[in-house]
Amino acid sequence: MNKIIETFIKIVSIDSPSGYEEKISLYLQSWLKKNKFSYRIDKVRNIYAYNQVNGQPILLCAHMDTVQPGENIKPIVKDGIIKSSGNTILGADNKAALTAILSAIENIKLTRSIELIFSVKEETGGGIEFFPFSWIKSKDALIFDSANPLGGIILRSPFIINFHVTVHGKAVHASKPNEGVNALTYAIKFINQIKTGSLDNGETTINIGKIDGGSGINTIPELVSYSGEIRSYDKKLFKKHLNKIKVIHHPKSKLPVIIDFSVDGFCSGYTHKKSDEFVKKIDQLYQNLHLKTQYYNYSGVSDANILNSKEIKTINLTDGVKDPHTVNESITIKSLIQLENIIKKFLLSY
Repeated sequence: MNKIIETFIKIVSIDSPSGYEEKISLYLQSWLKKNKFSYRIDKVRNIYAYNQVNGQPILLCAHMDTVQPGENIKPIVKDGIIKSSGNTILGADNKAALTAILSAIENIKLTRSIELIFSVKEETGGGIEFFPFSWIKSKDALIFDSANPLGGIILRSPFIINFHVTVHGKAVHASKPNEGVNALTYAIKFINQIKTGSLDNGETTINIGKIDGGSGINTIPELVSYSGEIRSYDKKLFKKHLNKIKVIHHPKSKLPVIIDFSVDGFCSGYTHKKSDEFVKKIDQLYQNLHLKTQYYNYSGVSDANILNSKEIKTINLTDGVKDPHTVNESITIKSLIQLENIIKKFLLSY
């Protein structure tokens, strides 16, 4: 069996759901020592590593955590495809990239400086956001965290924020509604003022995904809460929609309800152009490997969002993984080997 396959099977078999990355962290620390990398661990347990070669470094980043069900993974290799036994995810997101980075470094003679970040809690938040970015010397970075065929370049990722609302009314028995204040009635009025779905010709999406309230069928609801999110690839549109939702929940006229409004989970978006020199280098690299470059203008978020917001130009590339975050997740052996070759070529030609 090819060594990269053995390494991948070993790594995905190490449990590391978000927030519980200790075992995979120890594995990577051992690997870093063996391969003569110096490393530091920050306050939230992200690993930062670097070698001692001269020259402007390049940063490679991969996250250690997986989503659930991601414990006791039993990888199966059959007909050139690696998948789980069917009861769990495979963990190829992001351990295919993690494996390919380790294997690529092992199989070339490094002639340039490399920085590595192995991050925690990418899937849930609370990881790379707290990284001490002053440690990083690289101006450019690569991650591989987009489940599409190899050869893809992610050009854009959205700005995101979550909003949370609680409407406080007054509970009374349902037989005396005029003596109470129905929080649900007001919550519905607010929600009806929020445009949801795909907006701005696909540039923005707004969703209200969670609603909770009431204490009994014969009681006027005193508390109703709901939460949603705004995603937009355009910073101006993002701010416009966020401001509108804030205004809805801070009405000018006094109401008989109290409204608690808060936001969290902000993630900065980014846009790269095809004409960017770094993007062009990657395109040329793909051509040299006989891969057709595919540009993606719409994607989810990744550690690249945070890195780009810190003025480290970070390109997210596709990883060849299929059906991530599901029990059907898989990757072909061919894709895993190609992913290693992409990283090797990049490190030798950057």
